[in-house]
Amino acid sequence: MNTVFNFMKNKKTRNWVIAILAVVVVGVLAVTFLSANKTDAQTTSTEATVTSLELSETVESSGSLAAQPFASLDWKTSGVVEAVNVTTGDMVKADDVLVAWDPSSTSSSIVSAQADLIDAQQELDDLLKSNTDRAQAAIDLQDAKDAYETAKNWRVSLNDKVWTKRITYKTTNSKNGDQIAVIHWYRAYPDPATIAEADRDLALKMSEMEDAQRAYDRVKDGPNAGDVAAAQAKVDSAQATVNSMSIIAPFDGQVLSMDDHVGDVVSSGDLSVNLADMNHLYVVAQIDESDIAKVKVGNKVTATLDSVPDLTLTGKVTAVNPVGEEVSGIIKYEVHIDLDKVDDGTFIPLGTTVDTVIQVKEASTALAIPITAIQNDDKGEYVWLIKEDGSTTRVDVVGGSIVGDLVTVTGDLKEGDRISTAQSSGNGGPGGPFGG
Repeated sequence: MNTVFNFMKNKKTRNWVIAILAVVVVGVLAVTFLSANKTDAQTTSTEATVTSLELSETVESSGSLAAQPFASLDWKTSGVVEAVNVTTGDMVKADDVLVAWDPSSTSSSIVSAQADLIDAQQELDDLLKSNTDRAQAAIDLQDAKDAYETAKNWRVSLNDKVWTKRITYKTTNSKNGDQIAVIHWYRAYPDPATIAEADRDLALKMSEMEDAQRAYDRVKDGPNAGDVAAAQAKVDSAQATVNSMSIIAPFDGQVLSMDDHVGDVVSSGDLSVNLADMNHLYVVAQIDESDIAKVKVGNKVTATLDSVPDLTLTGKVTAVNPVGEEVSGIIKYEVHIDLDKVDDGTFIPLGTTVDTVIQVKEASTALAIPITAIQNDDKGEYVWLIKEDGSTTRVDVVGGSIVGDLVTVTGDLKEGDRISTAQSSGNGGPGGPFGG
């Protein structure tokens, strides 16, 4: 102990010990640093393989699922339900009586409409007995004239702004987060497609009217056309009154909901049946102005439903509205998408949110490499291609679309080529002045 103590008390000796310890520490740190650099170099000196990807350009949007045609059928008068002939989910045909009420539960004037219908039909039949062809020609001519006037008035109205309906769905503050339909009416100039369709329809109605006039002229010496038209009007009026005693299907479709039960007391305007043709589903999607030029009629579409996430629907774009409107500060355009028929029995809730993917460019094959493999200098983008002998050579490339951690490239590469992902040292290749 005394020897050590005396040794440490010697100032010169103590300084030498400190110097030696410092040299040892520096040596240890240097070895550690070099070891770490060697490890990093080994870690970054990796390679990857050129692969191929199937790419297609798409535009994504969303909208609400709807059916065409769709009808909410309500009562036109009051009474007591006597018969319910269908249930939810049933398929029905046009003119089927879905629900009927007890004739004795309403006013005598409506009940008497059945007798009025019989009398009006008999009067018309008597009038037509003298010459059925002439009477029918008169009816056809009047119908053709009415159709032409309707088409003409519609075409004239398109020279100015017209009322346009847009339906959105708003979430209520209820516990269940129910949605209600909100109808927005606004005036806007019709799109060119609507005007062109109106022109074609007007030309068709004029041709049909001229044909009906020629047919009538050939048989006009028969019953008076005015008498026939008046008799037909009586029949139509009586039939409409009789029809108000029932809920009648206006088209072939599926019963989506039934609100009535036998014995229910109903009033005019009460909803009875929701009916839709579920074979003709569609979506009106809102497309941003930055993407609308890419979307064309005929583009293929895939769609998924928020309410049925496992179901994927297909379809195509059938119309693009060229008139945009501002939505939350962004100009958007409506695109009509018709969906393909789904299997019978598949649950499809109308009004649900639909996410759509519109394929605006056909799929094509492209070469892809990891993003980390692309390097850049004053000559442009390039990669280091690993040759069979393990050396590397520079290959100029042009990067394209990024898909995950890959990027598509064009250049003198092929699928299966090996490339280095090590960053270039600036001395002729990855990892050193000789590459490889």
